[in-house]
Amino acid sequence: MTYRFKLQEPIGQGVRRIGLEQIEIAAAKLSGKNDVSAAIHDARRCLKRVRALLRLIQPAMEEDLFRRETERLAGIGKLLSGACDLDVMRQTLGKLEGHLDTMPAGAAGRLARLVEHSHGLNRRAGADGRRQALQRLAQSKKLFAGKTLAHVGQDHVIEGLGHIYRKARKAFREAYREPSDEYFHAWRKGVQLHWRHMALLTRSWPEAMSARAGEARELSRLLGEDHDYSILMALAQEHGASILAPGDLEALSSLCRTCQDELRVAARPRGERLFAESGGNLEERVGLYWASAKRLAELAPEKELSGGAPERGGRVKSARYRKR
Repeated sequence: MTYRFKLQEPIGQGVRRIGLEQIEIAAAKLSGKNDVSAAIHDARRCLKRVRALLRLIQPAMEEDLFRRETERLAGIGKLLSGACDLDVMRQTLGKLEGHLDTMPAGAAGRLARLVEHSHGLNRRAGADGRRQALQRLAQSKKLFAGKTLAHVGQDHVIEGLGHIYRKARKAFREAYREPSDEYFHAWRKGVQLHWRHMALLTRSWPEAMSARAGEARELSRLLGEDHDYSILMALAQEHGASILAPGDLEALSSLCRTCQDELRVAARPRGERLFAESGGNLEERVGLYWASAKRLAELAPEKELSGGAPERGGRVKSARYRKR
């Protein structure tokens, strides 16, 4: 199962295939009885992929339909967010561990209790949450199982790509013009979508598109860590009164802001490189990539254009690329 369009497959058919694959994977994860935390994490990742797919083809969808489906998927994600949020907060505290000696004595233990206490107040990822998520996933599956999206074409995809890219590019400028957690979070969401859109369109030119996808993924990671510190500070402000000692909140905020400043310095040159061109140029370039790749695939139908790095030893195993 691959999260990308295939050159010798109508776009609408690819949308159907990818949407159904991701929903079925998510449902299988949530239905399993293995590591619940890992299953929820994998299911949420599938949901994000489906939402990114819908964002890409939004120009082909009626506004009410698009809003209904994206809101349903977002709602499913919220049903599953409790356990994942707890893991993220634990990891964020772990990143601060080496700096907690600058905080008041005992702050590390109090912060750990705060995270656990907050999770207890907002537990949404139990059996009931997964059951509701599965029911809603079945409803989302109907969209892709039917013929509603069969008309989606390359022009819709390129338009959707440009629309999201422009929003992310604008968010990048705003984040550094007037730095705030809200602006950086908005930029992060745009970067995540662009990363997944590059993954969907990888076949148009694997080397070039994989490079962009990799850059966007790393940028998304940096901005994700930045957002985690924001969430930790908000958590402390909302629920910390009865657990944190005087001075804990101020010291935590100072430490988190220092970590965020470092992340934002590292993210800026990556953003400048990723969002260097205009939305119009990106649309034209990727449209040409896709059209050219399709023609090349037609000239060599026995192997879909790979364009990737050769196998070790400099030879490409052609059989690997006959699968479509």
